[in-house]
Amino acid sequence: MILFMALLRLSFLKTFQYRGYVFINLISTGIQVFVQISLWLALFTANSVVQETTLNDMINYLALTGLLALTKLKGPGQLLSQRIINGSIAIALIRPYKLKSCLLSQSIGENLARFLLFVFPVYTVVLAVFGLQLPASPLHTLVFFHAVLNGVIISFYYFYLVGMLPFWLQSTWYVRFVNYAAFTLFGGAFVPIWFYPETLVKISYFLPFRYVTYEAVTFYLGRTSLVAMMGVLATQLVWIGILAALEAFVWKAAQKKIMIFGG
Repeated sequence: MILFMALLRLSFLKTFQYRGYVFINLISTGIQVFVQISLWLALFTANSVVQETTLNDMINYLALTGLLALTKLKGPGQLLSQRIINGSIAIALIRPYKLKSCLLSQSIGENLARFLLFVFPVYTVVLAVFGLQLPASPLHTLVFFHAVLNGVIISFYYFYLVGMLPFWLQSTWYVRFVNYAAFTLFGGAFVPIWFYPETLVKISYFLPFRYVTYEAVTFYLGRTSLVAMMGVLATQLVWIGILAALEAFVWKAAQKKIMIFGG
């Protein structure tokens, strides 16, 4: 636990060291948000309501989705992938700490720093201008954060699984592209899934991506009932179980591969 907190703190502070990096990312985040809002403002200028969605609903959706973007724990999987590619994975496995916990702490520290530096300032301004929609009750708030936490765990196991692919693949750049496309499309990163054609909506229910942040945000905005959200939470737990089991199975196979090749 002490090592976990130390690595988290170190990773957090490391992000603050590069002022140019901080400034550029803050500006780029602001530009991205400005472009998104401008597009939706143009759409809602002609129609005050689009598919039972108001401009305020859309702005809150974009803001909440943006604020929760860094809860997708891609870092541990990316760090694992790098260690496999550069060969340091064998050394990491014989050190007296759990590799998964080490990578997780580094990722959380970096994401927390990026959230405070880039994401929170930009979306705070957006919500100050347009207004933040509040949950219907304290119970809704509790369920919302429960769904967010489940989504964090889903993303962690999913990306950690993807991070193990270099054990068997020489090049994984196309995997990163597919991941980005899948999360953007079926995770509702830029456009809410409720705007999609029915076929894509049905497909999204059978994939883990919508359960990372999308379901939590739609519930927060009142588009999902409390009863229906209980089903969503149950589905999230099913995905956690599936991905955790897959991660354990693949990691066991990967360790055997390291031993076979003399790691």
